Amino acid sequence: MATRSRIHSTASDLDMPAAGQDRNMQVDVQNDSHEQVDDLAQISTTTDTNLIKNNETRIIRIPRIVLQSGASSKKGIRGVTKGASVDKKRRRTNQKLDITIHPDRRRIVGENAKDFKTEACVVLKQHAPIKYSRWMDIPDDDKKKIWISMKQKFNLQEDIQIKNVVFEQLNRQYRSRRYKLHEYYLKIKGDIDILKRPPSGVSEDDWKMLINYFESDAFKDKSDRNKENRKSLKMSHSCGTKSTAQYCYEDRDVETGKEPTRTCAWQMTRYNDKKKSWVDEASRRAYEDIVRYQNEAGEDGQDPLTEDEAFIKALGPEKSSRLCGCGDGLKPPSKRGQSINKELQKENEELKKQAEENKESLESLKKTIDSLVSNQENQVQLQVQAILKNQLPAILQNLGQFGQTLSNNIFGFTCNIDII
Repeated sequence: MATRSRIHSTASDLDMPAAGQDRNMQVDVQNDSHEQVDDLAQISTTTDTNLIKNNETRIIRIPRIVLQSGASSKKGIRGVTKGASVDKKRRRTNQKLDITIHPDRRRIVGENAKDFKTEACVVLKQHAPIKYSRWMDIPDDDKKKIWISMKQKFNLQEDIQIKNVVFEQLNRQYRSRRYKLHEYYLKIKGDIDILKRPPSGVSEDDWKMLINYFESDAFKDKSDRNKENRKSLKMSHSCGTKSTAQYCYEDRDVETGKEPTRTCAWQMTRYNDKKKSWVDEASRRAYEDIVRYQNEAGEDGQDPLTEDEAFIKALGPEKSSRLCGCGDGLKPPSKRGQSINKELQKENEELKKQAEENKESLESLKKTIDSLVSNQENQVQLQVQAILKNQLPAILQNLGQFGQTLSNNIFGFTCNIDII
């Protein structure tokens, strides 16, 4: 019969690392046969743990600092996203979370936007196979599972426009996840055991497929082009993970719903209020030019430029994919739309010019009528004066004769009364 030994150890009995040292440790506990017990990361965090091996039972008392497998051992490193904040908020309200879709930018904004992105990260790991290089290549069945999973925690209507906005957000986060996986690959690229070190949430088969893809000529060529394009960028922003749409939505006027102007949004996402400095010198110069173009008069006394015109003059022609400084969502008019806008603008200018001409004609006509009326009044007065001048002697004579006749009649009437 094998010998049974019982070992009682306390935290002070074990050779524990001092504070600040690496907590990834291995503890050697030996019995008469000098057998080794290692890998405490697989041991439960209960105080007493039984290890049974070869009919031998050993009880080890370990401190409650044991790390779980796959957890980060360094302080300050973010762990695996599990969506706990979303579940906590749902339990508190006992309802699904509402989301707000920006009407112009077609982006998810509002107080639950961050929770939506957190949950999307979890759902993508569960239902979006990482082997596909693009979101559009993911099968519809997997996308349906993702949609159903998001509907379980958020109020999402079965509307094609809402679904498009949600899928656009998922597409961005799917690309972001593959980018982070590539960053992880670059860190351990020289490790001989790279195939055996898949990141959390990725199987070894998928990890092997990703490594083959990252080492392919097609991916390297694409990566080199993107690096060169990135080097050509002269200006950056300080938004972080928060979108420009969310910044503008949070800074809106609550009563009117009016959001900051394009110029204000440029300053808000590129100027650090705490440090009192711009993110780069190019952004500062562009802001000053944009403000100056909107305030100073143009050549030949023309009106100052509009905000959009000032941006184009300061930063160059707009791209078709987005308005510069506005983030994702807002796009300039298409070429057809620009052509229509030019025609409408030309027509409006002609109508405005015609209205100005009509206004001048009306003012001239009014002056003419006033002049005619004034002249007519003067002529009437002259005619009345002429008539009075010509007929006044005759009128006065007639009045004299009438007065004499009246006087004689009165005298005769008086005499008759005396006789009576």
